[in-house]
Amino acid sequence: MRATAICPVCFYETHGLAGSRPKEVLGELDNNGHIHVRCEKGHYGIAVYDARRYQVLIQSAAKAYVDGYTNEVIAVMGTALERAYEFYVRVSCRAKGITLENVEAAWKGVAMQSERQFGAFQFLHLVDHGEPFVIDDSIAKTRNRVVHRGQIATEREAVECAEKVFSRIRAIESEIQARFATDAAAEVADEVKAQLDLVPEGTQALTVSTHAVEVDESKHEVIAAIRSFMDLAIAEIQDRERGAPY
Repeated sequence: MRATAICPVCFYETHGLAGSRPKEVLGELDNNGHIHVRCEKGHYGIAVYDARRYQVLIQSAAKAYVDGYTNEVIAVMGTALERAYEFYVRVSCRAKGITLENVEAAWKGVAMQSERQFGAFQFLHLVDHGEPFVIDDSIAKTRNRVVHRGQIATEREAVECAEKVFSRIRAIESEIQARFATDAAAEVADEVKAQLDLVPEGTQALTVSTHAVEVDESKHEVIAAIRSFMDLAIAEIQDRERGAPY
């Protein structure tokens, strides 16, 4: 997946100098959350992307929407929802004192089946909140038509599905922050540390994070925190219009 970041080598060479922030360059994001960057000066470095897997996938879906790939929007957003379930499971288990080793061992039994992952999430949610998580059956139906039957989705269908998924993920995030904020922060810190530990010795690296945005509908501009999938898509369009690499 393509992603933008600043060159770590340039950043450390000019760190602290007024007006010296290196410009963003296009790199490749790998499965370890590393953005491999090579700048115009020929430097090579790694930007460690501090974002949860589901957040990365939402960004990918927004790019797909801007590029006109409606089926990819639905497929990727469906996967993002599954990864949000997984993040909840890991945070909830951490809050209950379950070791990472045991969580990993249990997850191996459900890692290849979406239904089992949702089941794990749903019952943990029931234990944590005393009620099941409210799901929208239309999300799975739309995804199945696209992924398993090869239906070509319209732009409207893609946006409707993406917004429904986005809303569900936001609900999960809100519940995590309300009940497990400290454990969630610890989970994120461990994820980032694991990413940093995988940077090859001798390679310059820095940590970058994604920022959510909000769009002023009257001006069609991003102004604050994101509230919808389309806010993110509009932000992507604006970045491209301003010359950001993509």
